[in-house]
Amino acid sequence: MIRFAAAVILLSALVHAQTIRWHGSFESALKAAQKLQKPIFVVLVERECPDCRTLFATTFRDENVVRLVSAKTVPVILTRENEDYPIELLYTLAYPALFLLSPHEVLLKGPICGIVDAKSLEKELFDE
Repeated sequence: MIRFAAAVILLSALVHAQTIRWHGSFESALKAAQKLQKPIFVVLVERECPDCRTLFATTFRDENVVRLVSAKTVPVILTRENEDYPIELLYTLAYPALFLLSPHEVLLKGPICGIVDAKSLEKELFDE
């Protein structure tokens, strides 16, 4: 019985541990994208943005979104207040804003603005 309970707890922890590993700077994401030859998935947020928090609490916890973003892209979170990214390429007035860039900083998709549900994100970014 104790082994069963331990197994359930471990399995539960593994399921909940599935998260996207975000880069914290555009430069580190760009270097990783160039090395891995994967596109950069940029999520541009504002610090005091309720829709941004909702997106992270819902869509980015979806199992399929986590799998797709993690396997197919180099994900990075950027804040509007931090000017350490190509502002002219990632220009938007609406937040959150999602972009897909090539490893050579060419815009592939976006911006997709606002709260996007998991199915819409899969279709818009990954054609799934």
